[in-house]
Amino acid sequence: MPVKFLWVLCLCTCALVAQNNAPRRDPASPLSDEERAVHILSRLTWGARPADQAALKSLGLTAWIDAQFAADASVDAALAKDLARFKTLGRTFIEINAAASPTDQQQRNRLRQQASTELKQVVVLRALHSERQLFEVLADFWRNHFNVDVNKESVALTATHYEEAALRPNIFGKFADMLSATAHHPAMLVYLDNALSRRAPPRSELRMIERRVRRQTGSEQAAREQVEIARQSGLNENYARELMELHTLGVDNGYTQKDVTEVARAFTGWSVDFDAKEGSGFSFKQDMHDTEPKVVFGKGLQEGRREEGLTEGEAVLKRLCAHENTAEFIAKKLTRWFVNDNPPAAIVAAGKDAFRNTKGDLRAVVKAIVTHPDFYSREHFMAKFKTPFEFVVSALRVTDATVVDANAVTEAVSNLGLRIYNMEDPTGWAETAEAWRDPGVMALRWRFALALARGTLRGVVIAPAFYASLPADPMELGNTLAQRIVPQGLGPATAGVIERLVLQRVSTGKAADSAGRDALAKDLVGVLLGSPEFQQQ
Repeated sequence: MPVKFLWVLCLCTCALVAQNNAPRRDPASPLSDEERAVHILSRLTWGARPADQAALKSLGLTAWIDAQFAADASVDAALAKDLARFKTLGRTFIEINAAASPTDQQQRNRLRQQASTELKQVVVLRALHSERQLFEVLADFWRNHFNVDVNKESVALTATHYEEAALRPNIFGKFADMLSATAHHPAMLVYLDNALSRRAPPRSELRMIERRVRRQTGSEQAAREQVEIARQSGLNENYARELMELHTLGVDNGYTQKDVTEVARAFTGWSVDFDAKEGSGFSFKQDMHDTEPKVVFGKGLQEGRREEGLTEGEAVLKRLCAHENTAEFIAKKLTRWFVNDNPPAAIVAAGKDAFRNTKGDLRAVVKAIVTHPDFYSREHFMAKFKTPFEFVVSALRVTDATVVDANAVTEAVSNLGLRIYNMEDPTGWAETAEAWRDPGVMALRWRFALALARGTLRGVVIAPAFYASLPADPMELGNTLAQRIVPQGLGPATAGVIERLVLQRVSTGKAADSAGRDALAKDLVGVLLGSPEFQQQ
């Protein structure tokens, strides 16, 4: 295909993304059985492989969904065996660091890079190959919800254990357990600076500061200002704020700045000790803890009978998990993830009720959302837009591509604007279409699609079997491949592009032999993967 024509197609595709190029249907009409299957596979998996479509058809919709909720790690035995080659997977900072010489900074840097690189590869390989697809979709949700950035300080050496010990064991468990596990983990404590948060100086020290400044400057005002600076020094509110704003209640939803400060004081002393011989690296340091009384949400925090600072923080976590706003916030965010960027109230309410009735059982909450009757409303069908990670992984799965080098996949996702475990802002990566539907990025998606289809993407190969059993008639190629890759159907614009491409090859004689038909098939796959319809889910 001439380069000029490729770019015409690219620009055409990018322009169409802003329009709803999906086939027009009556918005009030119910989804057909085929559409319901497409809907489930697009939302509860990282993209449907041919085997997934066959399994759903064999089991039936309800049984297939139940199997996804019931599947345990044993179904991924082969995958687990493959992942065993990643030596840092699930290791603590202390375990990874033990392999480095205390004086060899280069070796430490290599280990840091290895841990970060292996973690990203594992995320990709699990999304691609796990039979527990719903579990892996949820793993990405919680990874983003409790975001940490491997570029910050020691997080690269703690994130691999964070993924394995704090997030994954609790995906179908209790929200309270996941919240507690993240709160106690060095990755989170370092990322949001709580590891350094400490009590203000005692009154005796403040009086000494006041006297010294007054003596040096002769100014009462300067003395008072320095005392206030000293009083606030050491207390870091980052974790306290994000704990309520991003992890539990939602932005400005039931707490005040006073609550932020009080919660931060409750968590003083929740820190790390990477010099220990064992453990995850978490350490509660009583000498850093603010022992003065605290009031959170208008109610005092009782001092613990043993480790008072540790139990104060745990009391805050318990209070947040029981808060009505947390149930609504988590239900709404999960509904946005699985259903629609504008979460429908009825489904949010069902998720909220499940959260409250089960005391935060996440399996029950997710099930209430994805089995709600309104989940299958046409307004939600193909209403979401794939993130770069979703796009790349779904393209690899639908083509049954073999990944020789997972680094190539992480780089491809990064090139499209999403760096796995590498978001500086605690909000995590955007989950809605508005952030990703950009013409410039779409051009990059289209390039990726064509490179994958043509076999020029480093480290990734579409097996010849994918192109086997295709019709010999070039006019049938487009329809057959479209049914595989975009089963929800093509809009008129994309269908027109496909038709013109086939006619151009036929009219110039470039599809007359098997080599020409193979080249046409690959270009058709590239166009379909880059189409607006494939970006939808």
